[in-house]
Amino acid sequence: MENVNSQIARIFARIADSLEILDENSFKINAYRKASRNISSMPESLDEFDGEKELSTIPGVGKDLSKKIIEHRLTGKIAYYEEIKKQVPDELAELLEIRGIGPKFLRALVQAFGVRDIESLKKTIGNPDIFEVDGIGRKKIEQISRSIEVFEGGKKRMRLTEAHPLATLIKEEIKGFPEVLKAQLAGSLRRMRETVANIDIIASADNGAEVVEQFTSLGFVKEVLRKTENGARILTQTGVRTDLLVVEPRTYACALQNFTGSRSHNARIREIAAEKGFESDLMGIRNGTEYFSSEEEIYESLGLDYIPPELREDRGEIEAASTGELPALLAIEDLRGDLHAHSTWSDGASTIHQMADKAASLGYEYIAITDHSPSSRIARGLSVKKLWQKKEEVEKINAEGGGIRLLMGSEVDILPDGSLDYPDEVLRELDFVVASVHGSFSMEEDEMTKRICGALENPNVDALGHPTGRLIGQRDPYKVDIDAVIETAKNHGKALEVNSSYKRLDLKDTHARKAVEAGVKIIVSTDAHRTEHLERIIFGVGTARRGWVKKTDVVNTYSLSELLKWLASHDS
Repeated sequence: MENVNSQIARIFARIADSLEILDENSFKINAYRKASRNISSMPESLDEFDGEKELSTIPGVGKDLSKKIIEHRLTGKIAYYEEIKKQVPDELAELLEIRGIGPKFLRALVQAFGVRDIESLKKTIGNPDIFEVDGIGRKKIEQISRSIEVFEGGKKRMRLTEAHPLATLIKEEIKGFPEVLKAQLAGSLRRMRETVANIDIIASADNGAEVVEQFTSLGFVKEVLRKTENGARILTQTGVRTDLLVVEPRTYACALQNFTGSRSHNARIREIAAEKGFESDLMGIRNGTEYFSSEEEIYESLGLDYIPPELREDRGEIEAASTGELPALLAIEDLRGDLHAHSTWSDGASTIHQMADKAASLGYEYIAITDHSPSSRIARGLSVKKLWQKKEEVEKINAEGGGIRLLMGSEVDILPDGSLDYPDEVLRELDFVVASVHGSFSMEEDEMTKRICGALENPNVDALGHPTGRLIGQRDPYKVDIDAVIETAKNHGKALEVNSSYKRLDLKDTHARKAVEAGVKIIVSTDAHRTEHLERIIFGVGTARRGWVKKTDVVNTYSLSELLKWLASHDS
């Protein structure tokens, strides 16, 4: 459920893309793009601006666009946007989400081949005549073909980071029904998988039919696909399939366990239950006619330690639970700070003060403000001169004693040759350095591996940011030998990041597990660009938990004094 800034920014960006596809006036295109960027990055809500005059004070938003914002506020629509969509329908405009396809290239495909949607695009990509389009070679076509696969895979499943907030809102609505005693997310969402097909919710109540009736009458329901006395499947206004199962209170724990684990995990659990003389039905495992009162009791009765939802994938957790070797997984409460965050000094939307205040409200001891380095021009990377100016502000805020320690940091670009975007004498003056790849993604595996490992060997680097560069459903990871990266990080005492950003979740779970098993430290951070992004830490923690990561594996569970000691110890 988008906030108003995100809605307007998305609409204006879509108008700009559509106008470019239509080969309209470049001044008009740029005006919409600028307004979109500024609105998406501003900390204030558009709802705080009363009328056209106040809205016009927003950089890039003049009289015409102010009127459109007011129109959307009053009607929920913008007539001009609806007209544009008739010429550039959503199924055409969404092709711009495919890596390698920009507005100009898409316009050429529309004009030459009549491309209108993903199916016509796939046919065109296979047409030999496409090579007659200027700038199109075999390598670009191969890249676009692979990007189409990624795009279609992403369309079939939602990112966890998009589905979870919506699912949580729906769950809280259900918990508010008078008849509902308990409600919980189930399925892939509860296991915190990086993508999910739909939202599953289990609720307990004595009167299931009444709960179902209330559920299917909620305002976000677009269509009721199926309805029974104890469940319903609906489609939300945003097109997300949501399944609700209402069970009797006595079967709730068994149903929750049964509808949380992966298919293979549940099959193994049922085998063990059968061996011990328990029975199973659609609600899960039972002891004769009696159901278990908690998930903990279920696993205990099977001779297993309690298996947290994130681990229920049949990846060795059952064996570990049978021998008392399950790890004590990282919890959000274990974190003492965030070591990757941005501010208005580069491409962030919140000031350092605002980021510090938010971090303090989360109970953190410290936050590293790691703005971009010069090569990240699109992210307004800092020159050395600006870096020192930022350092002065950090020191000033620290001197004020606001209850949280700011660490002066940088997310420094790893250049194609493995060198870093600031000289060593600059990096040595920083409290925390996270090195990241932000360009030249198409390097061969040996080159990319050498590039990243070279950066990790630099004594001034503390951690590797979003180590594989993937964007879930949008961009594949670059080719890199992750085992070699883990080995280099281990040899030089560097940390690897589990990035909580909504498209990244990078390292992914299996790589995080491989890293900690090798003895490599992890940072779980948000890559926050505004204050509310700091709350996305839940997704990084969920990914880390899926990777069997413990509190002791994570650098930002350290107290400030422990962190400073660790920073002084590695590769110094």
